[in-house]
Amino acid sequence: MSKESKDVKLRRHISKWQQVFIWVIAIAFIAGIALWALAVNYSPAAKKMKRTIEETVGYVTKDGTALKNEAYWVFPENVEEVYGNLLAQYGNPSLDPVIEEPYVKTLITVDLLNKKLMLYYAEVNKIKPDKNKIKEEVKKAIDEAKKDNAKLQQIKAQYGSLTNYEKELTRQKEEELTIQAVKDKLGMVADKEVQDYYNKNKQDIINKYTKAETSYVTFSTKEEMEKFVKSAMEKGVTQAASEASLTMTDYTLNKGTLPKELEKMIFDATSTLVSFPYNGTYFVFNVKSVQKVDTFENFKKSEAFNEILTNLKNEKFGENFKKWKEENKVAFEIRDAVYKTWYEALTAEGKDLLTAYKKLYEQLFTKTEEVRTDIPAEQKAAFLVVADRIAASTDTSFDAVKKDVKEFEKKIVLSIYDQVKGSSLEILRRMKEYFPDKKDVAFDYYTKLYDTIKPYLSVGGAYIVMNQLFEVYQGFADLAEATNVDIKIRADSYYKLYEMNKLLDDPKTAKDYLQKLKELKPDYSINFDSAEKELEDMIKQKEAQATQQSTQTTNESTQTTNTSTQTTTKSTQTANNR
Repeated sequence: MSKESKDVKLRRHISKWQQVFIWVIAIAFIAGIALWALAVNYSPAAKKMKRTIEETVGYVTKDGTALKNEAYWVFPENVEEVYGNLLAQYGNPSLDPVIEEPYVKTLITVDLLNKKLMLYYAEVNKIKPDKNKIKEEVKKAIDEAKKDNAKLQQIKAQYGSLTNYEKELTRQKEEELTIQAVKDKLGMVADKEVQDYYNKNKQDIINKYTKAETSYVTFSTKEEMEKFVKSAMEKGVTQAASEASLTMTDYTLNKGTLPKELEKMIFDATSTLVSFPYNGTYFVFNVKSVQKVDTFENFKKSEAFNEILTNLKNEKFGENFKKWKEENKVAFEIRDAVYKTWYEALTAEGKDLLTAYKKLYEQLFTKTEEVRTDIPAEQKAAFLVVADRIAASTDTSFDAVKKDVKEFEKKIVLSIYDQVKGSSLEILRRMKEYFPDKKDVAFDYYTKLYDTIKPYLSVGGAYIVMNQLFEVYQGFADLAEATNVDIKIRADSYYKLYEMNKLLDDPKTAKDYLQKLKELKPDYSINFDSAEKELEDMIKQKEAQATQQSTQTTNESTQTTNTSTQTTTKSTQTANNR
């Protein structure tokens, strides 16, 4: 197989410090599921303006020279448009402006340039989409818009008329289907190739894709298990479980989960009910369906077939497209300095990491080993990607530079901090790590991290951000109790702890921290009387709720006892009557 293309590497190399959101974006791009909205600033007149190559963030090249056709250029507004739509799609999350934002925009830039490359391939090879398919999809979208008056009015306000919208939609659908046609052509996989792949990887496919959709219930004794099985055979599993007040748990059994002999009983089951003892517990499985891939025919009927076929098509497309680009000397060039630097940092691999490191050093440092002040902070941040990967590498050839890399990384972090101060959570984290004596930096870091998790605390979602919550809580506690820290930082830390506990519905602990704040800084900008009264009211409310619950529990217990007594009395009377 051919080596991975650079844009695939770009999405694969992601450092540990990056948040989950950018993984979501990367997956969206890789899977091809990111469907962007149409241009938010649609203007037919604007399209007639002549643009220059200097305005672009990147363009397609042939023999190392930029194509003159603007259709193969990518402009800043193209990247910003997709970026804005993407954030909107995920609820407008706040991204780190120094780390995550340039990473995501680099992904977008590369994705747009790759699409331009595919459109150029289509032009050269005279590939055109099915016109009827375009008309069909556009008509479907227009018909849907006409049914929704609010959407229709929005379209008219944005595009001037439904006709303009239809023209723009037709253009986009034509582009979208052209790209798909290129993928289909270059990614065509013959049946024999799929069968050859299956034969070569049969055992791995069997191990990975053999599965059974089941539900199960457990028992502590063999007698209970056999009783349930008998009932289920007579009445059906659902009714038997209902009568026995049991809940069947849905479970997907994959190969390698249970001992082979037990799995065989389920995967080769002739009955929907399978029962056996395992680790001192008695199981009853209701086997709903089994996916087998032990033969090529069974494989073709399974979900695994489409998944593997898609992977093979993508791999074939990547190989053929890469070959075509190399043979015809077609590529893309990123002009934007930030995106170009990030692209090079993310796609460097193996020994190339050292080359990328040296190149970045030359870009970012002066001859006296000081960080240049005329480079954007976002561009400097790309150095951290390379530095992290060199530091984490087990390749001994990096040992000689690891110490230098760490020192230069520290300088880069300090330089970025001086430029952006507290706007980047990741830079604050690294500053706290590199400069532990800077308590103001530590406070800023915990405050920014607290701001990111605070919305979860007020809606009972602390469990979602538990790790960050522990870090923030301990951080503020350390700062508040430290005697060598500025009194303002200590007071603000106490306030954060008071507020945090109030949000966590722990008014007693919140009251303790409020009292410490009052003792430390009586003139702190808070109405202590009102705050204390609010906490007292919360405490009383919680005590009242606890008393009410206790009373309910006592009443329920009394009712149960009375019922039991009545039952015993009736039984005694019946016995006496006999």
